[in-house]
Amino acid sequence: MAQNTPKQSQQQSSPSSSASQTPSSSGVGAQSARTNSNGQSSSQGQGVRPGGPFSASDLNRIVLEYLNKKGYHRTEAMLRAESGRTLTPQNKQSPANTRTGRLPDPRAMPPSAERNARPVSNPVPSKRDADDQTVVSVDQLRETTSPESYIRAFSLLRNWTDSSLEFYKPELLHIIYPIFIYLFLSLVPKSPLYARRFFDRFSPDFKISHGSEINRLFSVNSIDHIKENEVANAFQTNRYRVTISRTTLNLLLYFLNENEGVGGSLIISIINQHLEPNIVDRVTSKDTLADGIKIIESENGKSDITSEINSTVVKLGPFPKDEEFSKEVETELKIKDEQDKRQAQQDTSASDRKTLLQEYREMNNEPYNEANNTNTANASSVSAPNVKEEEEENNETKEGEEGDATKEKSDTSNIPPAPKAGEKKQTSQQQAGKVVAAVPKDAMMESPSISSLPLPAKTSLDLKLEIQKVKESRDAIRLDDLQLALPSVCMYTFHNTNRDMTCLEFSDDCRMAACGFQDSQIKIFSLDGSSLDSKLTETRRSGNKLISNEDTTATMIGHSGTVYSTSFSPDTRYLVSASEDKTVRLWSMDTYTSLVSYKGHNHPVWDVEFSPLGHYFATASHDHTARLWSCDHIYPLRIFAGHLNDVDCVSFHPNGCYVFTGSSDKTCRMWDITTGESVRLFLGLSAPVISTRVSPDGRWLSTGSEDGVINVWDIGTGKRLKQMRGHGKNAIYSLSYNKEGNVLISGGADHSVRVWDLKKATTESGAEPEEPFVGYAGDVTASINQDIKEYGRRRTVIPTNDLVASFYTKKTPVFKVKFTRSNLALAGGAFRD
Repeated sequence: MAQNTPKQSQQQSSPSSSASQTPSSSGVGAQSARTNSNGQSSSQGQGVRPGGPFSASDLNRIVLEYLNKKGYHRTEAMLRAESGRTLTPQNKQSPANTRTGRLPDPRAMPPSAERNARPVSNPVPSKRDADDQTVVSVDQLRETTSPESYIRAFSLLRNWTDSSLEFYKPELLHIIYPIFIYLFLSLVPKSPLYARRFFDRFSPDFKISHGSEINRLFSVNSIDHIKENEVANAFQTNRYRVTISRTTLNLLLYFLNENEGVGGSLIISIINQHLEPNIVDRVTSKDTLADGIKIIESENGKSDITSEINSTVVKLGPFPKDEEFSKEVETELKIKDEQDKRQAQQDTSASDRKTLLQEYREMNNEPYNEANNTNTANASSVSAPNVKEEEEENNETKEGEEGDATKEKSDTSNIPPAPKAGEKKQTSQQQAGKVVAAVPKDAMMESPSISSLPLPAKTSLDLKLEIQKVKESRDAIRLDDLQLALPSVCMYTFHNTNRDMTCLEFSDDCRMAACGFQDSQIKIFSLDGSSLDSKLTETRRSGNKLISNEDTTATMIGHSGTVYSTSFSPDTRYLVSASEDKTVRLWSMDTYTSLVSYKGHNHPVWDVEFSPLGHYFATASHDHTARLWSCDHIYPLRIFAGHLNDVDCVSFHPNGCYVFTGSSDKTCRMWDITTGESVRLFLGLSAPVISTRVSPDGRWLSTGSEDGVINVWDIGTGKRLKQMRGHGKNAIYSLSYNKEGNVLISGGADHSVRVWDLKKATTESGAEPEEPFVGYAGDVTASINQDIKEYGRRRTVIPTNDLVASFYTKKTPVFKVKFTRSNLALAGGAFRD
């Protein structure tokens, strides 16, 4: 059968040509009317009047057939949708124009202006009658608002998110969590039974990243529960802020509009009513820090208290050096340098190395003057105009040290009481000028007073230890450019532990490792193969046993409960241990026996750590408190109370004057040892904090949580700098900084050690990222592939781009990671059979 070609259609009259160029419903219908069954043109099509034989449904059918024949499937689908939404009444004519091919009947009355002026709006997927009223059937209304529609709508959204490109999936996964919560809270009043099914079906997808909130919403089954539940009430009364790129949001809205009849409209209403989209061109970690719900707590005064705590002045500079001890160290280092210089004359390869004295000055943030190297007395770090001032300050310092030394002979841990309100300002102003020589480049990094923390007198062992630190620092591996050189990790795996091993600690000199067990034993292992023989001639002393299995191992028994934590002193002469029996014990590494038992906690002690200055140690307990102890007192010197739940971890600031605690109440606090008060409160964590560590320069704090998230904080301001993800949803047991403070390693329950670049994606202006190296892409892809292999696709968390490297073990949770003074990373854990 012959048909008109496009060329033949163009040879018709002008009205038909216009109709073929603009395929409207009436125009195409007019063109079809001019074609008879033989494919020949008919002039009757030009004479179709408003009262012609074709109805609106016939015209729509003809147009749909035409579009289907020509292959315009998308236009056909749109026309079918439009024709299904709006019903055109019978014999209802619209004003004609030249494109329709219809001329108005001069005898017909003009259409009503009032009706034509009314806009035809159709915001919902429903049909409308002749009076522009929504036509909704009872079945359609029941289907749209039924509890099953909530499950169908979210299932549709989740399946679409899982099938999306990996580039858009992180943002989509970030936005479907609040949608899930608001759908659940909206479904609870309608049908608690379906709400429980909805929650049980989809909540496992969010337990990794939002496990704490999911657990607290588990008990919500009624409207009264929503009002009483803190998390549910916060979601109901606040909008959830979500940062999303413009492209991803357009993709989401386009998908929901296409599927508005099967649940898309329900999700659109949730987004409109409860979400606060923060639309950006490209999502960065800095933009997502403010995401979530900003719970207004001004009624309870919590926000005012937090701002007041974080506005307290802190002194984050290094602890001042003892002048007499520093001179002794410099004298010994000069002798060592002279010996190295003689050897360097024979060995030309060692001529470019730093001198030990130069390294010591750099460690103390003091400039090195080679011209005055021969005169120790003139090796001052202060410039010539300030020499007179420093001499006066040294005299004051010496007088203060003599007074302190006199006090320390009788009581070395006599920490002065908290100063009065009128004395604080005067003390801070006086100390501001005393520590000028030790202040780093940052003017805010003021050092504490040397009299604020009494310490025992230095011994020859301390001198030997200080020289060893300088040697290791000079020979340390430089980790300035992580794109070219990654840190080396030495992993120690402990076998045949029968799952009884609970903790692990490495000594600062990397010679020993201490392990705690559930049977109350502590085992010491020699890492360098040296002997661990006791200096005691007897194997029993004061009721404590020493069991020597081999020369390289030793077992210490004294606790009556599980040992949860151990810590070596800086000089490796002592070890402290925390136990379930509510006590802390001090052990001698010369005799491997218990020296002191410290009692004071009312519940099990979870963590213990020695001060970097020695002599002091801090504990964290189930009784919601942390405590400060000294080796020569059996009672606590300070009790840090303020947490609302267990204090799980404790760590010291590098200057030894502040203590950091992490708690199950999802907060971290900084305590001043001198006053015993909380001077910083870090909020906004999503899970209990079980590990903390401070950078070597004392400016940043890193916290590890049970949900696998590492948060980096600025201690000075109390603000969060960034979040790092990569351990999945597994707990992070340990953190450690390198010597330069630009690399962080972490170990956790996911059987891996992760290396992080702290310069990347940091909101601090002073932390400039490295220039990108050609071919360098970090370890994000490798981490994703390994996590998918280990835990499956649903339990895999996409890591942040500051993940540099991942080191996987077979089946060994990493209990402890530690950077040595030579920038070698140590890690250890117990193999799980």
